[in-house]
Amino acid sequence: MAVHSAITAAGQPMVPHLYAKEGGVVIHSHRGIFKGKIRATIAALSVASLTTIAAVGLGQGVSYAASKTYKIYFIFTGYAYPYFAPMALGVNAAAKHYPNLDIKIVNANNSASQEITDLNAAVAAGAQGIILNTIEESVTAAAQRASAQGIPIVTIDRDVASPSARIAFIGDNDFVLGREQTQAALAYMASHHWPKPWNVVILQGTLGSSTAIGRLNGALSVLNPLVKNGTVKIILNTSANFATNTAQTVMSEELAKTTNIQLVVCGNDAMALGVITAMKDHGLVPGRKTLIVGADAQPESLTAIKQGTQFDTVTHSPYLEAFWAVEAMDNYLQYKIKPPARFKDGDILIPMTLVTRANVASVGAWGTPRVIPPLPYGHSRAWPS
Repeated sequence: MAVHSAITAAGQPMVPHLYAKEGGVVIHSHRGIFKGKIRATIAALSVASLTTIAAVGLGQGVSYAASKTYKIYFIFTGYAYPYFAPMALGVNAAAKHYPNLDIKIVNANNSASQEITDLNAAVAAGAQGIILNTIEESVTAAAQRASAQGIPIVTIDRDVASPSARIAFIGDNDFVLGREQTQAALAYMASHHWPKPWNVVILQGTLGSSTAIGRLNGALSVLNPLVKNGTVKIILNTSANFATNTAQTVMSEELAKTTNIQLVVCGNDAMALGVITAMKDHGLVPGRKTLIVGADAQPESLTAIKQGTQFDTVTHSPYLEAFWAVEAMDNYLQYKIKPPARFKDGDILIPMTLVTRANVASVGAWGTPRVIPPLPYGHSRAWPS
């Protein structure tokens, strides 16, 4: 008996199918509703067989009646930034489908040192699995110590520096995200013949985080060639710590020096919103002569895109990341299944969508899909969000 599921190139869930053969009968399940032609031998199926098939068809893998309960810690950045609240919601939602996982949520209050303390405390408390939203790569050593004691770690959204410290990473490709958000704005300016050179401001996220590093490098991959040929001039490249207030302050200081800015590349939407406020405070109209790009599909930024004050954002659902992390942990603890070799370094990438005014009406807050697609390996299925 095996459950097969996948994701299409467009990021849409392919329908999971269950193939169970017993007594010569083949049953196909379509999203948990059995379909197919059941021939004369259906009576030969035992009650136990039907119970097992139904459990798998409904996405619960096996009956948990005799299963061991595992103590899992979800240690994350916390609620200081609105982006991470859907992550906690995703963990709670997924946990309802995996009752063998007893998940404790730990708020690290956006402090790498606190997160290290929380990791050590989880190990001391007998954690049997840790889902880790890494604040900074400095947390890597503590994760490696936990992993060395046989505790499986799944990182989400932000990764540790060494893949050996965890069994899987679930998140986006931040290099691609930074490239796409920036390239779209550059293409718009070129097609609308904006006068050159284009002055560009880059606001990075938390220094030392994998997300900030990847997104910066992605942006620079398309900006640097234009810097060399004189099309672009980067007038500011600094961290605003993924924070709205910090971004507003930094942008206000820059606008006091010059308002001749054509593009502001923000590592997330929270910073983009701070930039929008700063520009309005200086009597400027965001989106008219200055494009602002971000990431996360924060609800306020989706509104800003509709209004034309923010040019684009990129989805990489924190809810989906967290949901998949719970499924990845269950796959390992129940069945010892890790991401197969086709996932380099155990990286499971979340589908991403570039959001502009053209498609913003079809995008949900934080990029949360209506249906959670199956984890693209192991035992999984689609779930409503």
